Amino acid sequence: MLGRIIAVAIAFMLLIGFIAWSQMMLEEKFSKYMPKTSTTTKENKYKQYLDTIRDVASYKLPIALASVLIPLIIARKLIARRRLLGTISVKDFQKHVLLFGPTGSGKTSTALKAIELSLKNDTPVEVIDWKGEYSEKIHGATIIRKIRLLEPLDWSNVENHAMVVVDILRDVLQLTEPMAYMLYEELSKMYEEKKASFNILLQQLKTRRAIAIAQRFQAEANIAEGLIRRILPLVLDERREAVNMNGDGRVKIYDLSELPTYQLKTLYAEIILWRLFNEALKDRSHRLKKIVVAEESQNYVRPRRIETQPSIGERIVNELRAYGYGFILISPDPSQLPYHMVRDCGAVVSIGYQALPDIIVDLLNNYRYADIKKLIKTTGKPRTYIYYNGRLHIKKIPKPYKKKISLGVQAVPEIAREVEEETVEKKPIILKAEEEAGPIDGAVRDDEDPSPQHPTSLNNIHPDG
Repeated sequence: MLGRIIAVAIAFMLLIGFIAWSQMMLEEKFSKYMPKTSTTTKENKYKQYLDTIRDVASYKLPIALASVLIPLIIARKLIARRRLLGTISVKDFQKHVLLFGPTGSGKTSTALKAIELSLKNDTPVEVIDWKGEYSEKIHGATIIRKIRLLEPLDWSNVENHAMVVVDILRDVLQLTEPMAYMLYEELSKMYEEKKASFNILLQQLKTRRAIAIAQRFQAEANIAEGLIRRILPLVLDERREAVNMNGDGRVKIYDLSELPTYQLKTLYAEIILWRLFNEALKDRSHRLKKIVVAEESQNYVRPRRIETQPSIGERIVNELRAYGYGFILISPDPSQLPYHMVRDCGAVVSIGYQALPDIIVDLLNNYRYADIKKLIKTTGKPRTYIYYNGRLHIKKIPKPYKKKISLGVQAVPEIAREVEEETVEKKPIILKAEEEAGPIDGAVRDDEDPSPQHPTSLNNIHPDG
């Protein structure tokens, strides 16, 4: 309704301007046909009339110009208000937006403005909040601080889920190929029993290590020991108490600020991406369906060499573009992301630098401009540089986002309960078999603390198992 009123007002002002301009042109055209010879009375009369026409015409020209320009300026301002930084259209978020700059430059404020625009466009938003900055800014949002990382979304397709979990854990925990294969075997066993817990997985690995020691399979025991060491911090996270907030589903914030380690945060982020991909497979249309704000994206969309295989985070982000999921990738430095992703983004935004960043220089050289030095002069002041649709836009630093986004609901606290402690019944039997077999030279027992000199230390694990 408001848009129609504005459109009618602009059309009315344009019509007034056109009428004023037409009247002015007609009066100037026909004024030369006024009779120049007449009686004194008539001559004075026509002279006064011509003077009046000239006076009116001199005022109507600015009126006509103002009537044309003012609606255009208003229309441009209204369009800019519905664009990110007055430039980037919401529909182009699907092509991904790279947002980078130093700490405190305004990246989070810009992302909050993008969330506001997305909600006005009836597009839901999910936020991977690395530092916990969004929870206080969006009232009524769903806030998730703890999830069941290993639980499949579809128990009928656990094999595919197991392979993806292994791929994610290989990336996060830097597993060797033998470790990844053993992990897949143990995950498959666990999923067959309809269970999903790092605690259960840890017990299975301990059992397998005990069997390997009892049967004198030292290499297998070493691999299991390496996996146990890497899985243990994830088990501790399952015992962590957290409170999720069940609010409006239009904005879902994954608050990772309470997670104690970098590995846990990265694991959460990649599991979230995998869940988004499974969600996208249910609706394969290409329209814009969701915006994902990815804070500190360099931690799970890592840079790589051209010949190196992309990480699972990079593959998912690239795939989701085709399913209507637009990412706002936020990073302090674009060099920490894969270069081809930066090149293929729909918009690249640099905030807070005094000179044109190298990445935008490269993009402009590749697409449009031959000599970048002629494009911009160093101003000595921090600016916002936007590369969008093959053009460079230079704007001021965005103002801090001081207001709060209200979704009109009250979020309800929901306690994320601990995973129940579960043990493997076969463990006492295996330990008894181990005692009967006797200790192995160089083997490690569950109650021992391996040292770097010990043969079963991770430093001595052969990469091929």
